[in-house]
Amino acid sequence: MPAMAQLRYLDEHNALHTRALGPEKFLIGRVESCEVILNDDLVSREHARLDRDPDGRFRIRDLGSRNKTFVNGEMISETLLNHGDMVRIGNRVFEFLDDSFNESPADLSFFTPDRGDPAGTQWIKIKMPVSLAVERIGGLAAIAADVPYPARAEDVASAALARLMLLVRAERGLVALRADKKKELRIVAQRGLRKDPGANVTPVSQTFVYSALLQSVAGRYPQENGQIQGDAGFAAAGMVAPLMHENQVIGVVYVDRPKTAQAFTDATLHEMTAAGAVIGSLMADATRRLSDAVKSISAPWVATLRRMQRALAVPVEGNKTYDIAMRVISGAARCGDFCDVIHVSDTRTYVLMVDAGGQGVLGLAQATGVRTAVGSALAVQPEGVDLPKLITAINQICATRHARQLVTCLIACIDATDGRVTYINAGGPPPLLMAGAGRLITLDQPALLLGIDPQFGYEETVADLPSKFRLLFHSDGVDGTCNASGEALGHQRVHDLLLNQTGFPPALELVNQVMQACERHRGERPQEDDALVLAVGHG
Repeated sequence: MPAMAQLRYLDEHNALHTRALGPEKFLIGRVESCEVILNDDLVSREHARLDRDPDGRFRIRDLGSRNKTFVNGEMISETLLNHGDMVRIGNRVFEFLDDSFNESPADLSFFTPDRGDPAGTQWIKIKMPVSLAVERIGGLAAIAADVPYPARAEDVASAALARLMLLVRAERGLVALRADKKKELRIVAQRGLRKDPGANVTPVSQTFVYSALLQSVAGRYPQENGQIQGDAGFAAAGMVAPLMHENQVIGVVYVDRPKTAQAFTDATLHEMTAAGAVIGSLMADATRRLSDAVKSISAPWVATLRRMQRALAVPVEGNKTYDIAMRVISGAARCGDFCDVIHVSDTRTYVLMVDAGGQGVLGLAQATGVRTAVGSALAVQPEGVDLPKLITAINQICATRHARQLVTCLIACIDATDGRVTYINAGGPPPLLMAGAGRLITLDQPALLLGIDPQFGYEETVADLPSKFRLLFHSDGVDGTCNASGEALGHQRVHDLLLNQTGFPPALELVNQVMQACERHRGERPQEDDALVLAVGHG
């Protein structure tokens, strides 16, 4: 990913262009004074402008153009851009990239329950093999051009999807792997699937999307431009293809145009079908390459980082009020998880989870700085600190450092006297509260990672605790534990494990159960990222 905000697009010859965005205004239009000049009758002289707001975010404005500007398929007058947003101006599609801010999670609410075909149209479905013109073969080969090696399968899918969407001029898209259930998909990459408040995103039938998974066919709709009906309950134009590996359907790749006057063509559908096979093989190859890299080139370096991590860790112990246990499975490719338990009194205990995995020595240093700051604040004010004020101050320091590193952080204050837990979660998996047999509460309160936005104000959340409880904290390496097929363990399996408890097991037994679930799921595959689990029990 880039180190600054960028705009990527393909020209009329399918050559990729990348333009860096700075504090100066950035114009797109037909006249020569624009930074990007588009020779398109659908584009106005000065069509749209990008500006950087004081907080560093980029905003795009339509300059009163005749044919309007679209972001993720929705017509806008102006809007803030997020990493991965797709912008359409005329017939040209641009990808906005900015790794300073989190990529928004996919919003799949536009997938409706099964429906019939769009009125007046018919899906066109094909199977392999496909026929591609020579110039389209070149474009298909370029899908792999931005794929980093070694990398996770998810990173490969994201890079390949972005190039594919530019190639076919799509405005939304996803790559998803087949999950356990017959009709269940696990999103591994997405572009443009972010629903702004108040946005009216045209829905898509699940039947169309799952046809690639269940029937092993690629499909497009509608048949021709004259059949496009934007209000028919479907995206105006869409394509789907199976994600293939060794002649097996392992998932789907989907793209669409929510509002457009242009249908995808048969040639583009053939290209989409081939892309499904290319992306599937790229993801499988990435998994193999990452494993090989861990064993050869990067293994000594990761081992050095792991030794540093262990030297910086401190023992985790319970007290007469809380039964506490912690275990960690070290990652073969990434490490950097830390957990601190700080008892400020017999009944008040703080839990701090920090993850700087994958960011090397600087990440370890910044994680250690966060831990030191929290520990020092609690030592000075053992009666209790203002958590929002503390985390906001730490974030400002992280975000304004010259060698900025993003750090995941979760801090929780468990108070048995008051019977409540107070917490702030800056980017980590939510803690899970076992309140009884079959009673599991997700303590959800997502906030930005430390180091992204120096102006972000953190807020605390308070939850009541029963007289007996178990609190489970874990790093993202637990949910992200993958098996040989690249399928992640996922949060649902962890939830099911806790929901099946008939009582309150000791903290160590609970931690061991979660770790055993990770080990069973991944089988012979190495643990890529640190998997850390901490359990706190009372009563």
